[in-house]
Amino acid sequence: MKDADLRQVTLFEELVLLKEYEIREDILAEKVANKQQEKLDMQTKMLEVQGKIDAKKKDIEKLQEKEKSLMASFTQSLGDNNKFADYLTKVFKKRVKRTKKKMTEEGESDEDSDEDSSDDSDWEESDEESESEVGGYDLDVCPPGCDQKLYDDTCTLREKRLDNEEALAEEKKNQDAQKKELESLQKKAKVIDSQLKTAQNDLEDFQLEKQQKLNELTVVATLKLHQVQHITNGGLHHDLSPTLVFASGGVVRLQHRIKELEHEKLSQKKQMRESRKKHVQLIKDRRIFEAQISDMEETCAQMMLAKFGCMVDLEKIETVTVNRAIEELKEKLRQTEIDCSMELRTYDEEIMRRKERITNLVRDNTQRLTQLAMMLTEQNEYTESLDNRQKRVGADFTGQRKTDVREKQRLIQLVQLQAQEIDALKEEIMLLSRKGGHILPPAQPPLPQSPPNFQPPQGL
Repeated sequence: MKDADLRQVTLFEELVLLKEYEIREDILAEKVANKQQEKLDMQTKMLEVQGKIDAKKKDIEKLQEKEKSLMASFTQSLGDNNKFADYLTKVFKKRVKRTKKKMTEEGESDEDSDEDSSDDSDWEESDEESESEVGGYDLDVCPPGCDQKLYDDTCTLREKRLDNEEALAEEKKNQDAQKKELESLQKKAKVIDSQLKTAQNDLEDFQLEKQQKLNELTVVATLKLHQVQHITNGGLHHDLSPTLVFASGGVVRLQHRIKELEHEKLSQKKQMRESRKKHVQLIKDRRIFEAQISDMEETCAQMMLAKFGCMVDLEKIETVTVNRAIEELKEKLRQTEIDCSMELRTYDEEIMRRKERITNLVRDNTQRLTQLAMMLTEQNEYTESLDNRQKRVGADFTGQRKTDVREKQRLIQLVQLQAQEIDALKEEIMLLSRKGGHILPPAQPPLPQSPPNFQPPQGL
């Protein structure tokens, strides 16, 4: 029961402390939430403004394309070699006074009136410029010799251009205003970010402070008598206020750690003794080597005095004297270079011989190709001559064949004529034999002259 009462007291103290800090915590949390919401709203506004800027940019690009198309249409309408090209160009680029829509809204500012007055002055200046004449021609009247339809089309294109320029200026003005609005929103967003970061830091500091206060609360831990052990003299002390509450498992670990430290201490002592022995041995070796070095230096000095009569610096001698190994390598390198140069010269000579041989072969091949071309030309000539001769022989044989056919037809006609005469004579002989008169032989008509190689038919 007492443990429960003490636990309840501790919880009550925590509750009082939490209620004390609850109001501040709610205020800070609400501040952080408000700043986060403001940040989200600002980001939404920035996205909307950025979308409007992108849309305006597309509209401006469309208007610029329209302006280019109007200029192209005007250039195309002028054509080539138009003597009124300069005049029509100035008519097309002329700025004329255009009626503006009057503002019906009330409460116009003085700045608007100043801008209107400046605009009116600009239009008046443009009117003065429009009334000027160019090249002796009035820009408001079609000059003589100029096509009236072309002049009207130019004025129409000018009106479209001015409408497009006004729309383009308005779009650029709106775009600049939206860019300024976006910049102001970005500045506000930076301020909101800094305020949000400050609010979050304040909330974190408050949480740390609250946790620190909670940690400072006194917590009662109930211990039984057998759980309390006093290390000093193995008995329980009458005053337990300076006593440290410690878990029994920790005591066991500390006892094991004491034994481990004793083993480590023994091993370190053993290692230290071995290191000391090694150190003593190294000192003895160093002394021996120093004695040997001193003896060798004395021997070297005596030898120098005996040979040179004075002390000589061996390092300088080594730098001055010739290194035999290096010299041998240099000589070997020189000999290798000579061998390589001789071999290279041999290869160069072989390359020259091969080149000369290739040149001779190419020359011989060229001559043979020339001869082959000449022989092919002669062959073509002979072939053409033979073809022409065969054509002529064929024509001769064809002429003789036609003559034979005509002669044969003539002979056939002659044979048929003679057969008819024979039949007539036979009838006449039969007629005369019936009457009993003397029959005289019929008069023979002259035969046509036959060719020398003519053979009469076998039936005659």
